[in-house]
Order: sequence, then structure tokens, then C-alpha cells
Amino acid sequence: MGLTKTYKDGTTPTVCIIGAGFSGMCAAIRLQTQLNLKTYTIFELQPELGGTWWSNTYPGCGSDTTSVNYQFSFEMNYEWSKTYAGYQEIWEYQRRVAKKYNLYEKIRFRTEISHAEWHEDLQQWVLDWTNHNTGETGQMNADIVFCGMGALRIPQIPKQFDDFEGPKWHTAQWNHDYDLTNKRVAVVGSGASAIQLVPAIVDKVKRLEFYQRSSTYIMPRKNANISAFWKFLFKYIPFVHFLYYKLTYWGTEFTLRAFSTKWRHAITRRFAMFLAWCFRFWQIRDKKLRAHLTPHYILGCRRVVVSSDYYPALVRKHVSVHTETITGVKGQTLTLSDGSQQEVDVLVLATGFHVQDTLSEGVVIGRNKCDLAKVWVQGPKTYYGITFAETPNMFFLLGPNTALGHNSVLYMIETACEYAIMAIAHMMEKDLSSIQATPKACKDFVDEVEEKMKGMAWSSDCNSWYKNKEGTITALWWSSCTHYWWRLRRFRPKHFSGIQRSKSTAAHV
Repeated sequence: MGLTKTYKDGTTPTVCIIGAGFSGMCAAIRLQTQLNLKTYTIFELQPELGGTWWSNTYPGCGSDTTSVNYQFSFEMNYEWSKTYAGYQEIWEYQRRVAKKYNLYEKIRFRTEISHAEWHEDLQQWVLDWTNHNTGETGQMNADIVFCGMGALRIPQIPKQFDDFEGPKWHTAQWNHDYDLTNKRVAVVGSGASAIQLVPAIVDKVKRLEFYQRSSTYIMPRKNANISAFWKFLFKYIPFVHFLYYKLTYWGTEFTLRAFSTKWRHAITRRFAMFLAWCFRFWQIRDKKLRAHLTPHYILGCRRVVVSSDYYPALVRKHVSVHTETITGVKGQTLTLSDGSQQEVDVLVLATGFHVQDTLSEGVVIGRNKCDLAKVWVQGPKTYYGITFAETPNMFFLLGPNTALGHNSVLYMIETACEYAIMAIAHMMEKDLSSIQATPKACKDFVDEVEEKMKGMAWSSDCNSWYKNKEGTITALWWSSCTHYWWRLRRFRPKHFSGIQRSKSTAAHV
């Protein structure tokens, strides 16, 4: 039986989609293709779509997931130029897909949703918006809201660098007008952004001062060019691309075992750590530097990064690796805890993002005046990261506990989106004005995640953006992508309650 595409009176819900990155695009496309629903509007703060791949344009920026897995399963690209695509190519793919499905006609660029509140009497969300180009403000009433804002969007900029008097910027706010050629450059941070950035600029700068806040596990990456021959096979020979896609997917799924602390996965985990050690030993001959770059926590506790040119960049003669804490910033000089000082021309901050506090207080107000930001900080109790009991008709894509440490998040986005589509179809079939996950269903999910995380490396004793202030893993899904899909392959009405369009009291669906 197919999905119900309209209410009994022939109408369809009005939908608001916040964000025009991969999540927002997926929501819009699936509403069109699966429900024939076009009564939606996309609000995007930036002047273009793309989300992460519009904002992050620093040198070397790209996906650390293989290109074949970093695309919509329903919109395959046979023209990737490399095994791991750069940001420009990913953004061009997004634009092609958006044009194919006429998404540009539905996007309101440079328009921010500043406040969204659920009105029980209306059985709708009332959203305040501001156009940052014109200054115009207004409201929109929506029956359904998709939140596709993403976690890696608000740069984390430590206050201590406010006193730096020279040019400075975060990697997500790259200044393309400033030429780094023959400049003394300081890079602060040692996560994925820094690991991509440093090799890309090392040959250009006069001196590179690299400030490592914590060491990172690095795995080798062979970013090979994809030849015209293989592109031809992918596009014209049946099943070649499909097999390549599936083999890559399942190979990546298998790596999840390396993040398990269970005894039955000890060999896989030890082998992965040994591979990282061999790679580090092979590329860094200096014992002191190698010791500085060796992580002292279990593999996977923080994000593992793939790179084959990061270590070679750090051993260059004009590169200095600092592991001491930055204690002072004055003028264009950085002072370290050992008393040493470095004067630089430009400061680049690869200091990550506000993952645990992506929502500001007062922005999303759910049922019974529940401020979602306050609930989120305490520990988000969601139903598979897709919806909260306090937010009827609001669906999150790449929400809490749906990010990954081993595979492509696009698979998680698609799976969550498919479930939201099924929920909307169920609403229309049962003639419901609203639908929400039950508190019990949300609690059961969060309790299970907390229990299962005890057997994963991410719960080990180290700080990471996976955890909130209480040390609870709120960002990651604990298992495989396939397991997430299996759990959500069909809609489960018993986990939801709703209100009939003709009634004002809740009734179990």
C-alpha cells in the first residue's frame, strides 16, 4: 500500500523547512517525490544553498567520507573526480540536484527563522522570520516543520583571541581576500579542519606555527583520481556503480567494530590502533615530535581523521608544532605556558563548532511553553533523534544521537527523512492535525542509547564534541547505519499520539 498523499478533504499540510543544506534538500525532495507535496517553503540564512559546503571553503576542505557514499542514494553522481571530493565539487553536486528538483524556486535566501512556537489552539507552528538583505520581517504559519540546520554551523571562537590585533578568522569564515604567501601564520586547533588545512597552505607560507590542542588519530587516505574509464563504467555498464557503492558502504560499516570496547571486537580495535601507530611511525621519524602527536586515549574517543599529507606537512623545516597551552595574546604575539612567544602575521582558528548548544534559548518553543534549548542542554530526549515529545509536527534531520563516527551522515539524514515522511502520511491518512512521539518512546530510546554507549569508545574518558557538559553522548548513534534503517524501516503508530483535525482533545493514534 502506498503512502497517503492528502487529507480526506484533498488538502495538504503547509511545511516549513529550516536550512538548505543536505538535510533541507532531502526533506524538500522527498516531500515532492513521495507525497507529491509542494506546499513547502525553505528558509536559508546564507545567500546560497549548501549548508556546511557553502560555509566551509578553507584550503583543503573536503569530505573525509568517500565520494560514492557522500551523495543521495536516489541521486547518484557518476562524475566524482576523486575518491574523496573537495568542498567545491560537493557544492556543485548539491546545486545540480537542487536545479533538477526546482528547489531554488522554494528557497528564501538570507532569511532567518528567529523564533518558532507551537500554538495548541491553532495546531500549528508560528514562525518569525527576518530577511537580512532587506530588513523585512514577517510570520509564517506552518502545519509541519523540518529542522535541517546542522550541528557544524556555529564557529567556536575562544574569547582569549579577541585581543589579537592582526588579521584573524575561523576556518568556517575563510578570508579569501587575504594572501597567505610568505606570511607567518598561526593555526590553532588539531581537529579535522586543521588536518585538512595545514597541508594545503604549508608550501605557501613563510612560517607556520601550529598549536595542537590535543593529538588526533590519523588513518592513511589515498585520494586517487577517478579516471574517465571508471566514470564510463559507472555510468553505462549496469551494476558496476551499484556494486562499487555497496562494497564501499559495507566496508565502511565494518569499521564500526574498531570503535567497540567489547572483547569480541578487541582484535579489530587493536589492529586499527596498530595501523595508526605504524602510519605515524613511518611518516614521523623524529621521536619527540612523534610523541607529541601520539594520542593517549583509546581510538575513537575523539573523531578519527583520514589524511596522508598531514604528518609530512608537520615535519617541514618552517613548521613548528606547539603542544603547550596558549596563556596570553597581545598584539600579534602568542605566549605559551612554557614562556615562549611567537609573533605572527595572521591567526587562523580551527577551533571547531558549538555542537552541544546549536539552539539559542527562546528560538524553539514547543508544547506547554517548553524551551527546546534548555531541554537540549540538559540532555535531549528524542525519538531516534527525529522528534521530541514536546514538539508536535516538528522533525529534526541529523538531530541528537544521529551523527556518526564511522560512515556517511547522508544515510542517516535519508533514513530520518523517510520516517518523517511516513509520519506525515500517517497524519493525513488518520486525519490528524498533529502528531507527536510519546514521552515513553523518547525515554526508551535515550535509555537504550545511554546503555549501548557504555560498550563504545566514544564513552571513554576524553573530552570531545560528542558529549555534553555532563559527559553524556548526545551527538552520535551507537550502532551501524543499517541498524538505524532497520529500526525505522516502517512507521510505528504505537510510539505516537495525535489530535484529530475535528477534535481538540488528544487521542492515541
